[in-house]
Amino acid sequence: MPPGGKIPGLDIARTVAIVLAMLNHSFIATNVWRDFFEGKPHVTFAVRLATPMFIILFGALLEIVYRRRAVRDGMQAVTARLFERGLLCWLLYTLTLLPLLLLGKTSVKSALFGALLLGKIPLTDILRYYAILFFMAPLLLVVRQRWGLYPLLATTTLLLLAHPLFVLLPAPDPEFAHYAPARMADLILGIGDAVTGPSVLHSLFFVALGMLIGRILNEERSGEIVARRAATGRFVVLAAALGFGALATALMGPERVTAQSAAGMVLRNANHPFYFFAGACGATSIIALCRLVRHDGIWTQRATIPGRRSLFAFSAGNAFLICVTWDYGFDIPGRLALSGVFFLTVIVLTALYDILMRPTARASSNRLVRVASRCWAAIADPVNQRLRTAALGLTALLWHAPVLSKRAEASGGQCL
Repeated sequence: MPPGGKIPGLDIARTVAIVLAMLNHSFIATNVWRDFFEGKPHVTFAVRLATPMFIILFGALLEIVYRRRAVRDGMQAVTARLFERGLLCWLLYTLTLLPLLLLGKTSVKSALFGALLLGKIPLTDILRYYAILFFMAPLLLVVRQRWGLYPLLATTTLLLLAHPLFVLLPAPDPEFAHYAPARMADLILGIGDAVTGPSVLHSLFFVALGMLIGRILNEERSGEIVARRAATGRFVVLAAALGFGALATALMGPERVTAQSAAGMVLRNANHPFYFFAGACGATSIIALCRLVRHDGIWTQRATIPGRRSLFAFSAGNAFLICVTWDYGFDIPGRLALSGVFFLTVIVLTALYDILMRPTARASSNRLVRVASRCWAAIADPVNQRLRTAALGLTALLWHAPVLSKRAEASGGQCL
């Protein structure tokens, strides 16, 4: 890896996360997850590391890419770009409602709440978190620049440790105003009946941890042997600290930490600190291993297509899986094989999309690729332009807010 160059390990880590997520969802589509894997907590825990990995990698992206751009282009330009990505995630999240509506798997009312981020769309929930986190990202960058990374990480850690107090907070009546305030309180703050987890507030721990990992990877990009060894040591210490955090919070109540609750959705929905420490420890260990691959050759690029096209793989792949979800009457081996077919279909669709998105696709000698790429551009380019215009408009409105303007001016210097 050349100094300051691309970090292949991040694409590999993102590929691992998308593979884990789409395997999980392929098993859900045939109900083999419920009938076979739910009784195997070690397998389910490993597969469900996808969510912590996605959010941690989001934090790493903020540190490695957007923080550098903020110094180079200014916070206003970066804010517009982040808002554009947030709007795109919201649009893709909302579009997955279409197969649910067409197949009669949801009502118009539920779809409306889903579009407002108050419902829960099967399989694609991480896009909702991304949409919200992209809109929060400018403030996170400002805080990180002004006060440093460690205060941000310490604050988010303290929020996790305040779990016994969070469960005592009163929640809005779930029947009030068609349950919208209750759903928002659960999603954003993690209070209430704990059916949506992790909350956005508690997930900031993953984001801050990802920014720390991004800083370690940035320091390693010098290419020097000493820097690589130092990065390895920091990853070992970080994983050990997260493992200790998991052990230290295993007895924290009121929920009981067991193999089943840790691998299932109980601790995640309840925003229990053990879920965050254990998930972060597993995800950090995987990222640390992925970073050891530093050769960005042709085979690495081909193998990491799902990671580099993860937004398409997740949105289009899950839309496909929603369409094929059914109570299949096969036995377990048959449904496992069918899940494998579904998973491979998602990978093939992603590979085809990658071909269409290459810079040379519109002028390709292959007529099918050339026509398909131009047709896709005719659809996607106007949408992207409208998203960019909306993001610029939102940024212009926000940038006149006195609080953000003062913080943006204060973020000019660097703080470790």
